[in-house]
Amino acid sequence: MNTLLDPSYQQMLRDGLVMTLLISVVVIVVSNILALPMAIYMQRPKGAFRRIIIGYSFFARAAPVLALLFALYYGLPRLGIYLEPVPSALIGLIFASTAYNLEFLRSGFESIPAGQLDAAKALGLRPFATYWKVMVPQAYRLAAPSLFSNAIQMVKGSSLASLVAIDELTAASTVIISETYKAIEVLLLVSVFYLLIAAVIIALQYFYESRQNLGRR
Repeated sequence: MNTLLDPSYQQMLRDGLVMTLLISVVVIVVSNILALPMAIYMQRPKGAFRRIIIGYSFFARAAPVLALLFALYYGLPRLGIYLEPVPSALIGLIFASTAYNLEFLRSGFESIPAGQLDAAKALGLRPFATYWKVMVPQAYRLAAPSLFSNAIQMVKGSSLASLVAIDELTAASTVIISETYKAIEVLLLVSVFYLLIAAVIIALQYFYESRQNLGRR
């Protein structure tokens, strides 16, 4: 483990960890924000954008994330469009993550008994208040396990950003291994970092679910 005591390698790992956390947080937050209005829109029996949303969801979930990142970073320049590495990674990961969150929330909305929507209308609640106070909290409660699991997948998926020239945690470990040949030590440490990030997300999930269970009593 002497390799990991080198200040330059420690700094490299710290910078990589910060970049991994930054990418993960932005992707998780933005993908949830974008998924919610689309999931609400999909509750309409008819709508001009339903087919577009369905097509987007199908393509984003079917296409490999790595292919999306390569298309954004290496493919768009052929069309005269140039993106920096970080925007390329964020757009690709958000594009994929939003589609999954959309489906999880859509399923959550559809699992809510129809009687609750009718009761809200009977009480005179307007559509916005009905969704904000009645439907959205329940949809998130029902979709929470899937949403948090997707968040963990996006943390691990952030490692793909190393393939589009971003110095995140996996990229830093690759550089250190190539210079020191201490693969086991470096990979073990990096695995611990990813494990700790996942543990925090799982703890947040349990905290959220416990609060929801207390609120229902």
